[in-house]
Amino acid sequence: MIWEKICTSIEELNFVIFIPVNSDVQYTLMGNKIVDTFDNVNPDKVNESLGLTDSEPSNSTSSNTNGDISSVDTNGNGQVTIKEAKAAGFSMPITSDHWLYPYMRDNDNDGMVGE
Repeated sequence: MIWEKICTSIEELNFVIFIPVNSDVQYTLMGNKIVDTFDNVNPDKVNESLGLTDSEPSNSTSSNTNGDISSVDTNGNGQVTIKEAKAAGFSMPITSDHWLYPYMRDNDNDGMVGE
């Protein structure tokens, strides 16, 4: 394994961090030894090179905050599914303090839907 030396810019800490340039993960599956090798890269640089950092972060809630679910509940049954909420632009999870939560089914009653 090749290691890359990275020094901190905070002089009072005075320590060096070594980060592997690449890594191997080894495991056995149904009697077969499998070795996955991958490069450790800076995810911010990779995302930038793929053009994934140009847009602004999406808003976690829709502009509809008045409790009208007609634009979200596409089949009109009064219950909003995770699929319907995502299609309407909501990100998961929906928590119990969100206006949409009462219209969704929280199967494990933990105050979150879509976790």
